[in-house]
Amino acid sequence: MPINYLLIESVNKFAKFYGDDFKVECPIGSGELLSLKEIADELRNRVINIFRRDKNGRRPVFGSYEKMQTDPHFKDHLLFHEYFDGDNGRGLGASHQTGWSGLVANMIAELYE
Repeated sequence: MPINYLLIESVNKFAKFYGDDFKVECPIGSGELLSLKEIADELRNRVINIFRRDKNGRRPVFGSYEKMQTDPHFKDHLLFHEYFDGDNGRGLGASHQTGWSGLVANMIAELYE
């Protein structure tokens, strides 16, 4: 999470310097050109989506842990894990303290400034 956050913040700083006219293909191979600000926003959304419910009402952060996915007493209580599976977003490691994962709150705030 700290590397993701620092990368997103760096892309955002470059966006302020280069402006909206500087565009880069994103994702690579798509043929779609985005400004650096749009790319930073896309990266933020990808990290935030780990905690959002998908179309089936499941959160990637909870993985296959059914109690956290479906139990009404647990499903809305997010855990901020130490690190995450790069393929599916499942939370791994310690979940008893927010640590770097708490930066997701900053990313949400920055999207809606």
